[in-house]
Amino acid sequence: MTTSLAPGLRIVLVADAFAPDTDPAAETAREVCDALLAAGHRVLVLTATPGSGSYRAATVVRARKVPSATAVRARVLAYSPDVVQVVRPRALGATAIRALEDTGVPVVALDPGPLHPRAGTTLSTSAASARLLAMVGVESRVWRPGVRVDEYHPGLRSAELHDAWARASSPEGPRTVVGYAGPVGAATTKAVRRLARIAAHEALRLVVLGRGPGTAVLKQAGARIVGDCGGLELGRGLASLDVFVQPRKHESGLAVVRKALASGIPVVAFETAANAEVVATGRNGVLVPTGQGRAALAEAVASLAADPVRRAALAGRARESVAGRTWTDAVAELLGHYADAAPAPTPVGA
Repeated sequence: MTTSLAPGLRIVLVADAFAPDTDPAAETAREVCDALLAAGHRVLVLTATPGSGSYRAATVVRARKVPSATAVRARVLAYSPDVVQVVRPRALGATAIRALEDTGVPVVALDPGPLHPRAGTTLSTSAASARLLAMVGVESRVWRPGVRVDEYHPGLRSAELHDAWARASSPEGPRTVVGYAGPVGAATTKAVRRLARIAAHEALRLVVLGRGPGTAVLKQAGARIVGDCGGLELGRGLASLDVFVQPRKHESGLAVVRKALASGIPVVAFETAANAEVVATGRNGVLVPTGQGRAALAEAVASLAADPVRRAALAGRARESVAGRTWTDAVAELLGHYADAAPAPTPVGA
């Protein structure tokens, strides 16, 4: 694979979700855009997320409804891009892929679904998702996202904040602070029920850096609900935990898992193929076999909480496990995929 392209590329970034939205797909698109701009490339963003017509040095076209394939093709071709990057396509992204068929414009699609149209190069953010695509006959390359190690690091830990969480409403004494960050689903979802078991444990204090329909149930079980947060507030919150927990058995939470690890916090998660690409038992966290009972995740968290020596050892290796993959590194690799997707130049005199 070619390692890079010269600065000054014209890139169309198609992202159904983009800033100011903060879900994982929007965050990936924003980080890619930031790194491309920092590397000296020009970016036009097409998105379905409402907001401003610009983002840093990028022009942003925001569609109120999904445009026709003809309209998308015309808008993209008018920009004369060197490559089109589609990030986690939904309606807009799928329309763009379909619209650019047979145009000769190189297309790189990141994490398309099995039923999305195909064009150009397909990338998966984990080997696990690449295997799922392979099962339906779609060949993809693995490209792993990065993490902002400057924004998420142990130096942001606040002893005052940690102690306030550990001692809040706890006549028995300080508890081990366990954190979850992200959306909170309905109270009936398995992930929320798993978090509620942790919140109800007498030795644990669950802190939720997020919001959603299930927060009332978690609060009643004993959790501290901080609510949605980002930037410095999220970085400080993650660094002030003792343990981070990922209660879902799918990979949508891997971005925040990387942030927790970069903050020097060990992670407890289920032993899925995607999680195992980031978390390793005995290195930076604990993986819980998926076939164990309903209380397995809470029991694993409690076991780690009760062993401060083990917890400290995992914390000491957490940051180094992800620090070698910044967003600058990730997008430098992405540029190599762009180079591979671009048509070879026609020899002079051919």
